[in-house]
Amino acid sequence: MRWLINTENEQQVKLDEILKSLFAVSKKVLITMMNSLFKENFDVKMTEISFDNTEFVSDDYDIIRGDLFIKISKENKPYHYHIELQTKNDLGMVIRMFEYGFKKAKEVAKCNGDDGEETVIFIPKQLVIFVEQNRNIKDELKMKLIFPNDQEIKYTVPTMKYWEFSDEDILQEKMYPLLPLQVFKLRYKMEQVKKKHGEGSYELKETIMEAKMISEIISKEGSQLFNSGEIDGDDFHRILLAVANLFEYLNTKYGEDVKLNEEVRSMTKTLYDPAVEQRGIERGIEKGIEKGIEKGIEKERKQLILKQYSKGLSIEYIAEINDFDVEYVKDVVKNSIH
Repeated sequence: MRWLINTENEQQVKLDEILKSLFAVSKKVLITMMNSLFKENFDVKMTEISFDNTEFVSDDYDIIRGDLFIKISKENKPYHYHIELQTKNDLGMVIRMFEYGFKKAKEVAKCNGDDGEETVIFIPKQLVIFVEQNRNIKDELKMKLIFPNDQEIKYTVPTMKYWEFSDEDILQEKMYPLLPLQVFKLRYKMEQVKKKHGEGSYELKETIMEAKMISEIISKEGSQLFNSGEIDGDDFHRILLAVANLFEYLNTKYGEDVKLNEEVRSMTKTLYDPAVEQRGIERGIEKGIEKGIEKGIEKERKQLILKQYSKGLSIEYIAEINDFDVEYVKDVVKNSIH
Protein backbone atom coordinates (compact mmCIF):
# COMPACT_ATOMS: atom_id res chain seq x y z
CA MET A 1 0.00 0.00 0.00
CA ARG A 2 1.32 3.47 -0.85
CA TRP A 3 0.60 6.79 0.84
CA LEU A 4 -1.80 9.11 -0.95
CA ILE A 5 0.50 11.99 -0.03
CA ASN A 6 2.36 14.38 -2.29
CA THR A 7 3.74 17.13 -0.08
CA GLU A 8 5.75 17.41 3.10
CA ASN A 9 2.87 19.30 4.72
CA GLU A 10 0.44 16.49 3.97
CA GLN A 11 2.93 14.00 5.40
CA GLN A 12 3.04 16.00 8.61
CA VAL A 13 -0.76 16.13 8.80
CA LYS A 14 -0.95 12.37 8.48
CA LEU A 15 1.76 11.88 11.07
CA ASP A 16 -0.11 14.17 13.48
CA GLU A 17 -3.27 12.10 13.01
CA ILE A 18 -1.38 8.88 13.74
CA LEU A 19 0.16 10.32 16.90
CA LYS A 20 -3.11 11.70 18.21
CA SER A 21 -4.89 8.39 17.55
CA LEU A 22 -2.71 6.82 20.24
CA PHE A 23 -4.84 8.49 22.92
CA ALA A 24 -8.17 7.15 21.64
CA VAL A 25 -7.98 4.18 23.98
CA SER A 26 -10.16 2.74 26.72
CA LYS A 27 -10.86 4.62 29.95
CA LYS A 28 -8.75 2.24 32.03
CA VAL A 29 -5.69 2.51 29.80
CA LEU A 30 -5.99 6.29 29.36
CA ILE A 31 -6.38 7.09 33.07
CA THR A 32 -3.52 4.74 33.95
CA MET A 33 -1.29 6.54 31.46
CA MET A 34 -2.37 9.98 32.70
CA ASN A 35 -1.47 8.90 36.24
CA SER A 36 2.05 8.10 35.04
CA LEU A 37 2.51 11.20 32.90
CA PHE A 38 1.27 13.66 35.53
CA LYS A 39 2.20 11.74 38.70
CA GLU A 40 -1.44 11.46 39.73
CA ASN A 41 -3.29 8.67 41.51
CA PHE A 42 -6.78 8.58 40.02
CA ASP A 43 -8.85 5.48 40.70
CA VAL A 44 -10.19 4.19 37.39
CA LYS A 45 -13.48 3.11 38.97
CA MET A 46 -14.04 6.38 40.82
CA THR A 47 -13.32 8.80 37.98
CA GLU A 48 -14.64 9.77 34.56
CA ILE A 49 -12.53 10.98 31.67
CA SER A 50 -13.46 12.95 28.56
CA PHE A 51 -11.81 14.85 25.72
CA ASP A 52 -12.16 18.62 25.77
CA ASN A 53 -12.37 21.12 22.94
CA THR A 54 -8.99 21.64 21.21
CA GLU A 55 -9.85 24.58 18.92
CA PHE A 56 -9.64 28.25 19.88
CA VAL A 57 -9.94 31.56 18.04
CA SER A 58 -6.70 33.55 18.00
CA ASP A 59 -6.43 37.34 18.29
CA ASP A 60 -6.24 37.45 14.48
CA TYR A 61 -9.48 35.43 14.24
CA ASP A 62 -7.63 32.36 13.04
CA ILE A 63 -8.35 28.92 14.43
CA ILE A 64 -5.53 27.48 16.52
CA ARG A 65 -5.56 23.82 17.49
CA GLY A 66 -3.94 22.07 20.40
CA ASP A 67 -3.24 18.36 20.36
CA LEU A 68 -5.03 17.00 23.39
CA PHE A 69 -7.13 18.45 26.21
CA ILE A 70 -8.51 15.98 28.74
CA LYS A 71 -10.88 16.41 31.66
CA ILE A 72 -10.84 13.92 34.52
CA SER A 73 -13.77 14.20 36.94
CA LYS A 74 -13.54 12.93 40.50
CA GLU A 75 -16.44 13.39 42.91
CA ASN A 76 -17.90 16.02 40.55
CA LYS A 77 -14.67 18.03 40.61
CA PRO A 78 -13.01 18.54 37.20
CA TYR A 79 -9.26 18.32 36.63
CA HIS A 80 -7.97 19.63 33.30
CA TYR A 81 -4.89 18.45 31.41
CA HIS A 82 -3.17 19.50 28.21
CA ILE A 83 -0.67 17.42 26.21
CA GLU A 84 1.23 18.41 23.08
CA LEU A 85 3.10 15.83 21.01
CA GLN A 86 6.12 17.33 19.29
CA THR A 87 8.51 15.80 16.79
CA LYS A 88 10.78 18.84 16.81
CA ASN A 89 11.57 21.75 19.11
CA ASP A 90 11.25 25.45 18.41
CA LEU A 91 11.70 28.63 20.43
CA GLY A 92 8.03 29.55 20.25
CA MET A 93 6.78 26.34 21.88
CA VAL A 94 6.54 27.75 25.39
CA ILE A 95 4.57 30.77 24.10
CA ARG A 96 2.13 28.49 22.28
CA MET A 97 1.71 26.38 25.42
CA PHE A 98 0.88 29.49 27.42
CA GLU A 99 -1.59 30.61 24.77
CA TYR A 100 -3.29 27.20 24.66
CA GLY A 101 -3.43 27.00 28.46
CA PHE A 102 -4.77 30.51 28.88
CA LYS A 103 -7.47 30.06 26.27
CA LYS A 104 -8.58 26.79 27.85
CA ALA A 105 -8.63 28.49 31.27
CA LYS A 106 -10.85 31.28 29.86
CA GLU A 107 -13.16 28.72 28.29
CA VAL A 108 -13.56 26.80 31.54
CA ALA A 109 -14.05 30.02 33.55
CA LYS A 110 -16.96 31.02 31.29
CA CYS A 111 -18.58 27.65 31.88
CA ASN A 112 -18.21 27.96 35.64
CA GLY A 113 -19.78 31.42 35.72
CA ASP A 114 -17.89 32.83 38.68
CA ASP A 115 -19.85 35.70 40.27
CA GLY A 116 -17.14 36.73 42.73
CA GLU A 117 -15.37 40.08 42.72
CA GLU A 118 -12.05 38.46 41.93
CA THR A 119 -11.81 36.47 38.73
CA VAL A 120 -9.93 33.20 39.12
CA ILE A 121 -8.88 31.08 36.18
CA PHE A 122 -7.10 27.75 36.30
CA ILE A 123 -4.44 26.85 33.74
CA PRO A 124 -4.62 23.11 33.01
CA LYS A 125 -1.73 20.87 33.97
CA GLN A 126 0.45 20.74 30.86
CA LEU A 127 3.05 18.47 29.34
CA VAL A 128 5.00 18.47 26.08
CA ILE A 129 6.10 15.06 24.83
CA PHE A 130 9.12 15.45 22.58
CA VAL A 131 9.51 12.29 20.53
CA GLU A 132 12.75 12.88 18.64
CA GLN A 133 16.21 13.23 20.07
CA ASN A 134 17.30 16.83 20.58
CA ARG A 135 20.02 17.91 23.01
CA ASN A 136 18.55 21.43 23.25
CA ILE A 137 15.38 20.22 24.94
CA LYS A 138 15.43 20.79 28.70
CA ASP A 139 13.38 19.22 31.47
CA GLU A 140 11.12 22.28 31.44
CA LEU A 141 10.01 24.96 29.03
CA LYS A 142 10.42 28.30 30.80
CA MET A 143 9.01 31.77 30.33
CA LYS A 144 8.91 34.87 32.56
CA LEU A 145 5.87 37.14 32.49
CA ILE A 146 6.59 40.73 33.53
CA PHE A 147 3.65 43.04 34.17
CA PRO A 148 3.70 46.89 34.15
CA ASN A 149 3.85 47.05 37.97
CA ASP A 150 7.06 44.97 37.88
CA GLN A 151 5.23 41.89 39.05
CA GLU A 152 7.01 38.80 37.70
CA ILE A 153 5.52 35.35 37.21
CA LYS A 154 7.57 32.38 36.13
CA TYR A 155 5.67 30.04 33.84
CA THR A 156 7.02 26.51 33.31
CA VAL A 157 5.86 23.44 31.42
CA PRO A 158 7.44 20.03 32.08
CA THR A 159 8.68 18.00 29.13
CA MET A 160 8.96 14.30 28.48
CA LYS A 161 12.02 13.31 26.45
CA TYR A 162 10.49 10.26 24.89
CA TRP A 163 13.66 9.19 23.08
CA GLU A 164 15.19 8.41 26.48
CA PHE A 165 12.50 5.81 27.21
CA SER A 166 12.87 2.19 26.11
CA ASP A 167 9.90 -0.09 25.49
CA GLU A 168 10.64 -1.70 28.88
CA ASP A 169 10.36 1.74 30.52
CA ILE A 170 7.03 2.40 28.83
CA LEU A 171 5.69 -0.98 29.96
CA GLN A 172 6.89 -0.48 33.51
CA GLU A 173 5.27 2.96 33.72
CA LYS A 174 2.10 1.57 32.12
CA MET A 175 2.07 4.20 29.38
CA TYR A 176 0.86 1.62 26.89
CA PRO A 177 -0.53 3.97 24.20
CA LEU A 178 2.98 5.41 23.75
CA LEU A 179 4.53 2.05 22.83
CA PRO A 180 4.23 2.54 19.03
CA LEU A 181 6.40 5.67 19.25
CA GLN A 182 9.35 3.33 19.77
CA VAL A 183 9.15 2.76 16.01
CA PHE A 184 9.04 6.47 15.23
CA LYS A 185 12.11 7.18 17.40
CA LEU A 186 14.19 5.79 14.53
CA ARG A 187 13.32 8.71 12.25
CA TYR A 188 16.14 10.76 13.80
CA LYS A 189 18.64 7.97 13.11
CA MET A 190 17.34 7.53 9.57
CA GLU A 191 17.74 11.23 8.87
CA GLN A 192 21.34 11.16 10.08
CA VAL A 193 22.15 8.03 8.06
CA LYS A 194 20.55 9.54 4.97
CA LYS A 195 22.66 12.71 5.29
CA LYS A 196 25.85 10.71 5.74
CA HIS A 197 25.36 7.86 3.29
CA GLY A 198 22.62 9.07 0.94
CA GLU A 199 19.28 7.73 -0.23
CA GLY A 200 19.17 4.06 -1.15
CA SER A 201 22.35 3.31 0.79
CA TYR A 202 22.98 -0.04 2.44
CA GLU A 203 23.18 1.68 5.84
CA LEU A 204 19.76 3.30 5.38
CA LYS A 205 18.23 -0.01 4.34
CA GLU A 206 19.69 -1.59 7.46
CA THR A 207 18.01 1.09 9.59
CA ILE A 208 14.69 0.37 7.87
CA MET A 209 15.10 -3.29 8.79
CA GLU A 210 15.81 -2.23 12.36
CA ALA A 211 12.49 -0.35 12.36
CA LYS A 212 10.78 -3.50 11.07
CA MET A 213 12.30 -5.54 13.89
CA ILE A 214 11.17 -2.99 16.50
CA SER A 215 7.68 -3.01 14.94
CA GLU A 216 7.52 -6.76 15.52
CA ILE A 217 8.76 -6.44 19.11
CA ILE A 218 6.23 -3.74 20.01
CA SER A 219 3.40 -5.66 18.34
CA LYS A 220 4.23 -8.79 20.35
CA GLU A 221 4.41 -6.76 23.54
CA GLY A 222 0.95 -5.44 22.72
CA SER A 223 -0.23 -9.01 22.29
CA GLN A 224 1.12 -9.90 25.72
CA LEU A 225 -0.69 -6.91 27.25
CA PHE A 226 -3.91 -8.01 25.60
CA ASN A 227 -3.59 -11.62 26.71
CA SER A 228 -2.89 -10.52 30.29
CA GLY A 229 -5.95 -8.25 30.34
CA GLU A 230 -3.97 -5.00 30.66
CA ILE A 231 -5.56 -3.66 27.47
CA ASP A 232 -8.73 -4.61 25.61
CA GLY A 233 -9.17 -5.69 22.01
CA ASP A 234 -9.79 -2.19 20.70
CA ASP A 235 -6.69 -0.87 22.51
CA PHE A 236 -4.65 -3.70 21.03
CA HIS A 237 -5.97 -2.96 17.55
CA ARG A 238 -5.05 0.73 17.87
CA ILE A 239 -1.52 -0.13 18.96
CA LEU A 240 -1.04 -2.51 16.05
CA LEU A 241 -2.52 -0.04 13.58
CA ALA A 242 -0.26 2.75 14.85
CA VAL A 243 2.80 0.47 14.61
CA ALA A 244 1.97 -0.44 11.02
CA ASN A 245 1.22 3.17 10.04
CA LEU A 246 4.37 4.56 11.66
CA PHE A 247 6.55 1.93 10.01
CA GLU A 248 4.90 2.65 6.67
CA TYR A 249 5.50 6.37 7.18
CA LEU A 250 9.22 5.81 7.79
CA ASN A 251 9.62 3.21 5.06
CA THR A 252 7.88 5.41 2.51
CA LYS A 253 9.97 8.43 3.49
CA TYR A 254 13.34 6.68 3.65
CA GLY A 255 13.05 3.27 1.99
CA GLU A 256 10.01 2.93 -0.32
CA ASP A 257 10.03 -0.87 -0.15
CA VAL A 258 6.32 -1.63 -0.54
CA LYS A 259 6.90 -5.28 0.24
CA LEU A 260 8.08 -4.40 3.75
CA ASN A 261 4.89 -2.43 4.39
CA GLU A 262 2.84 -5.47 3.44
CA GLU A 263 4.95 -7.74 5.65
CA VAL A 264 4.47 -5.54 8.71
CA ARG A 265 0.72 -5.21 8.14
CA SER A 266 0.46 -8.98 7.64
CA MET A 267 2.39 -9.54 10.86
CA THR A 268 0.11 -7.25 12.88
CA LYS A 269 -3.01 -8.89 11.43
CA THR A 270 -1.67 -12.36 12.24
CA LEU A 271 -1.09 -11.30 15.84
CA TYR A 272 -4.45 -9.61 16.27
CA ASP A 273 -6.89 -12.11 14.80
CA PRO A 274 -5.79 -15.29 16.64
CA ALA A 275 -5.37 -13.39 19.93
CA VAL A 276 -8.87 -11.93 19.80
CA GLU A 277 -10.34 -15.27 18.80
CA GLN A 278 -8.58 -17.11 21.62
CA ARG A 279 -9.64 -14.57 24.25
CA GLY A 280 -13.21 -14.93 23.00
CA ILE A 281 -13.07 -18.69 23.43
CA GLU A 282 -11.54 -18.40 26.90
CA ARG A 283 -14.26 -16.03 28.05
CA GLY A 284 -16.99 -18.15 26.52
CA ILE A 285 -18.27 -15.44 24.24
CA GLU A 286 -21.34 -16.55 22.32
CA LYS A 287 -22.04 -15.69 18.71
CA GLY A 288 -24.78 -13.27 19.64
CA ILE A 289 -22.46 -11.32 21.92
CA GLU A 290 -19.79 -11.32 19.23
CA LYS A 291 -22.27 -9.78 16.83
CA GLY A 292 -23.09 -7.12 19.41
CA ILE A 293 -19.41 -6.30 19.76
CA GLU A 294 -19.05 -6.13 15.99
CA LYS A 295 -21.99 -3.72 15.81
CA GLY A 296 -20.40 -1.55 18.49
CA ILE A 297 -17.08 -1.46 16.66
CA GLU A 298 -18.88 -0.70 13.40
CA LYS A 299 -20.71 2.20 15.05
CA GLU A 300 -17.42 3.61 16.39
CA ARG A 301 -15.84 3.34 12.95
CA LYS A 302 -18.68 5.28 11.34
CA GLN A 303 -18.58 7.97 14.02
CA LEU A 304 -14.82 8.32 13.54
CA ILE A 305 -15.21 8.66 9.75
CA LEU A 306 -17.93 11.29 10.01
CA LYS A 307 -15.98 13.27 12.61
CA GLN A 308 -12.87 13.34 10.41
CA TYR A 309 -14.94 14.15 7.31
CA SER A 310 -16.57 17.09 9.13
CA LYS A 311 -13.06 18.48 9.74
CA GLY A 312 -12.48 18.68 5.99
CA LEU A 313 -10.38 15.54 5.49
CA SER A 314 -10.85 13.84 2.13
CA ILE A 315 -12.46 10.42 1.83
CA GLU A 316 -9.24 8.95 0.42
CA TYR A 317 -7.19 10.42 3.28
CA ILE A 318 -9.63 9.12 5.92
CA ALA A 319 -9.44 5.66 4.40
CA GLU A 320 -5.65 5.79 4.40
CA ILE A 321 -5.03 6.92 7.99
CA ASN A 322 -7.54 4.40 9.42
CA ASP A 323 -6.70 1.53 7.06
CA PHE A 324 -10.30 1.44 5.79
CA ASP A 325 -11.48 0.55 2.30
CA VAL A 326 -12.15 3.72 0.27
CA GLU A 327 -15.54 2.45 -0.93
CA TYR A 328 -16.58 1.74 2.66
CA VAL A 329 -15.75 5.31 3.68
CA LYS A 330 -17.65 6.66 0.68
CA ASP A 331 -20.74 4.66 1.66
CA VAL A 332 -20.63 5.87 5.26
CA VAL A 333 -20.38 9.51 4.17
CA LYS A 334 -23.05 9.09 1.48
CA ASN A 335 -25.55 7.44 3.87
CA SER A 336 -24.99 10.12 6.53
CA ILE A 337 -25.91 12.83 4.02
CA HIS A 338 -29.13 11.09 3.10
